[in-house]
Amino acid sequence: MTKPVLDKRDWIAGLEKGLAILKTFDDQHARMTPTQAATRTGLTRTAARRYLLTLAHLGYVQTDGKLFNLTPRVLRMGWSYFESARLPRIVQPYLQQLAR
Repeated sequence: MTKPVLDKRDWIAGLEKGLAILKTFDDQHARMTPTQAATRTGLTRTAARRYLLTLAHLGYVQTDGKLFNLTPRVLRMGWSYFESARLPRIVQPYLQQLAR
């Protein structure tokens, strides 16, 4: 599947950066400071901190005041795909039958 062409004026850089922050967490970086997130994303420390604080306010990350980590809420983004995709709905009854 090819990406549709997107006019530059329709691009939301903040969304791109917020998603980059979320994607920077992994098994080796499950908890990070804003400085670490900034280094991994190429953002400034201040920008990374602001994105992390916004994501914390929205419930996608949590913090102890120094370190940030993902919350289960990020799974809702992936789950939205499964709820809207036709293939998983078609396959689900067969998978349940196989499981039985």
